[in-house]
Amino acid sequence: MSELSNGAQLTPAPQLFRGKLLFWIPWPLLVALDLWSKSAVFGFMAASYPLVPEPYRQHLVFDGALRFELVTWGNTGTIWGLFQNGTVILMILRCCALVGMLWFVRSTARAARFQQVVLSLVFAGAIGNLYDNFVRADRSVRDFLHFSGTWPWTWDFPAFNVADSCITVGAIGLFVLLWRDDRAPKQKPVS
Repeated sequence: MSELSNGAQLTPAPQLFRGKLLFWIPWPLLVALDLWSKSAVFGFMAASYPLVPEPYRQHLVFDGALRFELVTWGNTGTIWGLFQNGTVILMILRCCALVGMLWFVRSTARAARFQQVVLSLVFAGAIGNLYDNFVRADRSVRDFLHFSGTWPWTWDFPAFNVADSCITVGAIGLFVLLWRDDRAPKQKPVS
């Protein structure tokens, strides 16, 4: 702290977002990767299957016990296609969540590097999917990665995209952080 000429003390300005490059650097790159990958796959599929309507385009990449195909599916809901009729409400909630994440990043310690990274992942995924909500005519999110398989039983995983992957990995990271903090020994209050 420094002292003014009248003797009053200046308090240092809070650092807010300074020193949090592990939040600020990854998310724009991940949003760019998400939007580019959606555009590239949907463009490839439109050129390869011009007579097939968008929701029915499928391109087999490999098959076997694990099957991977590119698809052009739009999801107007949330995870696993839930809340299909609540797109506008979900968009409002997602925007509020972005503001909440910025507040959370602001209050995150500079030394909490892993927390900055996982928040950046979730932030990137939310922006990537919100972009689709605001830009696409039907407000759907473009999903294009589809996995299914026959081992150890027959299964079919919902289609997803890079933004969904960012949100999932970030959410798992946040869970690990909360679990680790919950398991840490607590200091007993001094009486």
